[in-house]
Amino acid sequence: MEVVIVGAGPAAAGAALALVERGDVRVTILDVGGRLEDDLDATRRRLASSPPANWDPDERARVAVVAEPRRDHRLPEKRTFGSDYAFRDFGQREGLADDAHVVSGALGGFSNAWGAQTMAYSAASFADWPFTRDELEPHYRAVLAAIPYAGEEDDLAEYFPLLGPADPLPPLAGNARRVLERYERRRLAVRGAGVLVGRARLAMRAASCVSCGLCMTGCPYGLVYSAAHTIDALAGAGRVRYRPGVVALEVGERAERPHVVVRAREGGPREVVEADAVLLAAGAIGTTRLVAGSLSQWGRPIPMVESAQFVVPLASARATHAAREEGTFTLNQFNLLLPFDEAGHDLVQIHGYPYSRAMDTALPGPLRHGALAPLGEALLRRVTVGLGYLPSWWSPGFDVTVTPGVTDDALARVSIALTPGREALARRRLREVAGRLARAGRHLGVWPVVPMMTLSAPTRSYHFGGSFAHRDDPRPGLDSDALGRVAPWRHVHLIDASVFPTVSATTFTLTIMANAHRIASALEAR
Repeated sequence: MEVVIVGAGPAAAGAALALVERGDVRVTILDVGGRLEDDLDATRRRLASSPPANWDPDERARVAVVAEPRRDHRLPEKRTFGSDYAFRDFGQREGLADDAHVVSGALGGFSNAWGAQTMAYSAASFADWPFTRDELEPHYRAVLAAIPYAGEEDDLAEYFPLLGPADPLPPLAGNARRVLERYERRRLAVRGAGVLVGRARLAMRAASCVSCGLCMTGCPYGLVYSAAHTIDALAGAGRVRYRPGVVALEVGERAERPHVVVRAREGGPREVVEADAVLLAAGAIGTTRLVAGSLSQWGRPIPMVESAQFVVPLASARATHAAREEGTFTLNQFNLLLPFDEAGHDLVQIHGYPYSRAMDTALPGPLRHGALAPLGEALLRRVTVGLGYLPSWWSPGFDVTVTPGVTDDALARVSIALTPGREALARRRLREVAGRLARAGRHLGVWPVVPMMTLSAPTRSYHFGGSFAHRDDPRPGLDSDALGRVAPWRHVHLIDASVFPTVSATTFTLTIMANAHRIASALEAR
């Protein structure tokens, strides 16, 4: 059986993990294939060959570049080892409106720049899906067995069981540690305010962490998981064929024989790649463009759902000893969970991040330089950044419209527009979130800085999908069945977030991988 996967992000990794366990499948992954620049990768390798104490300061600084913040206080575009390669245009952004960075051309996709949060969806989150979490659980477990995993059983397990063995996290930063300690002492009061607290669940090799502080700009030792790790390992072992440097233009079926039309990313003649099954894993926008264009759905506004992201600084009355990265890991360290119903359907989650150098550049200029610099330092010693998400049914969402490319060999054009009338609901829910945080804050020792609480623009959460959502009774050409098939196709399967009926406020990369693993596991040999 020949299977072609289009794309090389988390969905592709999840599917490949399932397919290589079968003896009857040959897998080819077609990908744009952007990678870290050779000189930066060489610097990373040199750092990885020695402990942090022996690092050349100039080389450390070179891979620890922090992107400049946006003027609207939203999170800046991350850099990985000093590079923008996870976001850079390798040809995949052709035809995208404005400065949209919603389709990655890098091997591993946006998992090269993610925060590594790894949680399943709550059981109640599947109320609008054609299958349950119980049905997805074996695939969650299979993925977690194949990637690094750190976390522990705590109050979050009421909604989110670990679903696999997990290593303990590395030592936490001072503010994060104090939040968890205060929660242990005042659990009933905090829960009475409508907030649960627990440690982060992360895809990282925690036992090997040396707390060098570079998690957010790229771990030189490769301890933070990327889908590129899985695909490189499978390709290196000869278990999949990885073919970079190509862009998918069209997908279809003839006599139930699926195919993908591709060309080199630099341009050139078309090539038709046939298989027994084609799995589309180009990311929610990339897959939507490919499917809509292939079905000639030109000009149709396609609704997409998004778990909107918001940022809320959390100020502590007590300062850490110093605002610095070294001596701790800088990924998400604790989670604040705000359940708005008993079942765990209406949840808001906030990830607590410790100090990183991105906070320095977020300060006003006078607080970074000169006589007021000590005040800026004092503020940073008291701040934890809360990165939160609303569920998609409380979020604005957006429409995607696909129109033909400028030539037959060009990618289709994509425009994105905010769904009108939905932002008011999101802002009302944010006010409720701020109220809960304020009530719980006096027990936890951190308070939300409400004037600096901001909601992301459409697509900026990177947690979106649903353009061809799984349905029990899919409409031809508009929805997909439980195996990600959009009629009239029978052997083309959408396996990324484009098939998500809803997007929960909890982290969704693990669910993408597990669902892709489920679909790939169900493919029938032909």
